[in-house]
Amino acid sequence: MFTTLLLATAIPRGARADNVGSITGTVLFEGDPPERATLRRDADAYCAKTDGKTPRLADEVVVTRGKLRDVLVRIKNGTPGLALKGPPATPVLLDQKDCMYAPHVVGVVAGQKLAVRNSDGTFHNVHGQIAGKNTWNKPHAPKDPDLALDTSPKADDVLEVRCDVHPWMKAYAVVQDHPFFAVTGDDGAFAIKGLPVGTYTLEAWHPTLGSKSMTVKIGTGKRGAITARFSYKP
Repeated sequence: MFTTLLLATAIPRGARADNVGSITGTVLFEGDPPERATLRRDADAYCAKTDGKTPRLADEVVVTRGKLRDVLVRIKNGTPGLALKGPPATPVLLDQKDCMYAPHVVGVVAGQKLAVRNSDGTFHNVHGQIAGKNTWNKPHAPKDPDLALDTSPKADDVLEVRCDVHPWMKAYAVVQDHPFFAVTGDDGAFAIKGLPVGTYTLEAWHPTLGSKSMTVKIGTGKRGAITARFSYKP
């Protein structure tokens, strides 16, 4: 099971605690979702074993009761007053587990490290690209320590991570210049906290279905907590 990734954010410098708000919401998929293909993973006996009696399905588009997983929701990059002076010291974790990447989508702040773990009993390689250009390509054997890998210093970059040994394994690390973002889980929910009063562009990004945006306004008091909803269609 995946859960919503909620990043706890500090109150921006200069903003009073009673003068910040939050955005909560849900990402929906309207209509019949695309059929998820059954993955052929018998080329590696370990991967085939982890399937058990339930075949593993592709994770390009995952919809549960009309809710869409793996959508990164963020405030638009370049928003004045929200940028950080430096990346967080704690890496974002991406796990190779049951011959899949988990989570499928993560958010990182520009320059933040990506920690990649091998929880499997088989060999992987971790191959990262930005816009088709190689960033790194690292071998990762069972029981090896976590890799600490550079992401990108440039906001809006999307780092695609894959395993060349197991071509069905893919993940995405999406880069922001601020910490105001979240990734939806099976319930399609997101929450972004600690935003000062103002008008913002809220963006949703999915690796297969693309981007959507809307304008949201955070006021003071009860108006500081607002809800938003994105919908995708087949």
